[in-house]
Amino acid sequence: MNDFEQKYRQIASENKRLKKAVGELSILNDLAIAISGSLDSEKIVRAIISRSIRAIDAEQGDITMVDEEKEIPTRTLVRSMISTSIHSPLHLNQNLLGWMQINKKPLLINEPGNDERFRNVKWDESVRSLLCAPILAKSKLIGILTVYNKKGDGQFDESDQRLLSIIAAQSAQVIENARLYQEEQAYHETRREMELASGIQRKMLPSSPPEMDDYALDGRNLTAQSVGGDYYDYLQLDDEHWMICLGDISGKGMSAALLMSNLQAILRGQVLHVSSPSEILRNANIQLFRSTHAEKFATLFLGIINIRTNTLRFSSAGHEYPYLISSDDTLRQLIANGLPLGIFDGCEYEDDSIELKSGDTLFVYSDGVTESMSPAEEEFGKENLEKGLLAAGADRCIPAKLIDRIFNACFAHSGNQVLSDDMTALVLARKPT
Repeated sequence: MNDFEQKYRQIASENKRLKKAVGELSILNDLAIAISGSLDSEKIVRAIISRSIRAIDAEQGDITMVDEEKEIPTRTLVRSMISTSIHSPLHLNQNLLGWMQINKKPLLINEPGNDERFRNVKWDESVRSLLCAPILAKSKLIGILTVYNKKGDGQFDESDQRLLSIIAAQSAQVIENARLYQEEQAYHETRREMELASGIQRKMLPSSPPEMDDYALDGRNLTAQSVGGDYYDYLQLDDEHWMICLGDISGKGMSAALLMSNLQAILRGQVLHVSSPSEILRNANIQLFRSTHAEKFATLFLGIINIRTNTLRFSSAGHEYPYLISSDDTLRQLIANGLPLGIFDGCEYEDDSIELKSGDTLFVYSDGVTESMSPAEEEFGKENLEKGLLAAGADRCIPAKLIDRIFNACFAHSGNQVLSDDMTALVLARKPT
């Protein structure tokens, strides 16, 4: 070979290399234009896959998004596929996903059945070759870009691997930004729905204390989350009778709130034609048991007060025993036994009754009051509650003031930390004569 031929071949080789480099730059530039500024993750993913297939001259491609913080870190979260072959779409199996999770580097396989790294893998018969590149955001694996089967029965080479790695690296931050944006949008949508649910729930609770000649009645509910599972209610049944109740649904959040609304509907549907608190609880238990899962239940105190005879009939379904503060500053609990609603079918409940004398006050509460936790993880407890009730003096006959006293004592005990549980109280006081 003379010098001229040698130089000609060198120039031709260099031109070929430059032409390929220009082609790659064109592909990368086209991809950058297609995905830059977009926050639509599906659009971004499809643009990346289609250009990767064209750049590598492959038959198929996909992107599998993974989350390292999930219990199963290689679980596929998002998959998009574009196919130029007649075969059904291919996708990574768990062995390859696990390998990429550990190694976080490109993977080239041209003879899957003979690859020693995956001897026990059962390959799809249509997979002749594949090329994977990790999608890394701040060294964290967020996805895997894969192309399958070089066209024309060819094999992927190191230049294909290098180009796919560049595409994956260039795409990583755009994909991550789109993912974060969608998470933010989902978060805002969830917050909006929770705010709507919270507003609906607040409207389900009494809006203001009722006007009563010889009695004062009020309640308050503070939720640990946007919506809660505590519930209180009062309802005038006729000229002489009022129903009062306070319940605590197991759990917190939306599921507890839904069960709370169900319980309110059940109770209000019965109290106008059933006069016995124990019978109301028995019927409510049957309906909750048949309409909820075993792990969902509710504790409830329910009483019916006759404001003419000053007699309170009451029953309880596993709820905290309310306190009766007498006009002589003595304190006792109203004890009525019964299992929480919704645990067992066919439960029976018992009625009891007391006479409310002038100056007597009934304090009904949820366990969020006594279980208010201090920074040292000590509960507020019944002893502190009893001290607060006895120290209320004349305020015990003004429901709002008594609730303020007890709740403020809980806040002081907890160091004004965020509530760990819903706090609810209801107070019925017979005005002093």
